[in-house]
Amino acid sequence: MFRVNTNVLALNAQRNLFQANLELTRQMERLTSGLRINRAADDPAGLVAAEGMRAQLAGQRTANDNMSRAITLLQTADSGLAQIGSMLIRLKELAAQAADGTLNQSNRSGLSTEAAALISEIDRIASSTTYNGISLIDSAGPTGSRTNLTFYVGDGTASAAAGTQVIGLALKGVTFGATGIGCIGDTAFNFTLDDFLGQASAEALVPSIDQAVTALASIRTDVGAFQNRIERSQAYIQAAMENTARSESTIRDADFALAAAAFARAQILAQVGAQMLQQANLMPALALKLIQ
Repeated sequence: MFRVNTNVLALNAQRNLFQANLELTRQMERLTSGLRINRAADDPAGLVAAEGMRAQLAGQRTANDNMSRAITLLQTADSGLAQIGSMLIRLKELAAQAADGTLNQSNRSGLSTEAAALISEIDRIASSTTYNGISLIDSAGPTGSRTNLTFYVGDGTASAAAGTQVIGLALKGVTFGATGIGCIGDTAFNFTLDDFLGQASAEALVPSIDQAVTALASIRTDVGAFQNRIERSQAYIQAAMENTARSESTIRDADFALAAAAFARAQILAQVGAQMLQQANLMPALALKLIQ
């Protein structure tokens, strides 16, 4: 019944006390960090899933930032195009005035001067509408030239389908020289300033400028439609961010109610284990009673 050399009760109490202290340390770490998985040993399988979701969430956040900048870029382009559209409409008004028989040559000369200023400003706005140094609507080249814009909107996961990470827009440009010769998108235009000086030539100019207004509106339509697409993509990626974060939290984050209960249990077991170890160490002393 009593053995002095080997105290089995003390060994048993030591083992249980060690496990209780280990659990106490683990639960304390979870409570202080807020994480259920603090190291790979806590849940190896869960860590793999959580790290994959964490990487996916990082990609989604970056894509969301990319789309916010893309929307700003498109709004910048649309603002420049809107100003050009207003000036084209004013050019149409000037051409219609110059086509009227109540105006004399001096009057038409004044209209031509204003038209020259408007055409110069159209070209200036087209060439100076930039975002982060990127020229947006200047097509200082052949008719129909494009500004190719691409935006990375995917989360970067390896499982994503090919071609779904990047979307693009070939933005049509605008350019005009001081003489009034230029292009809007795929269409060339010739708003020669001398045309404002003659009644017949000004009359022929009115439908041409009206065509330019329509061509510019078509470019703005492309910009607006693509901006709507980006905004829908951003709404989707924001919902995906929420769902991914929720899933990652379920795996990685600590349940405070559960951890607090486990901590209290481990704390009680550690305290009782320490008391029982003390009692187990006193048990061999009872052997002295047998020889007294």
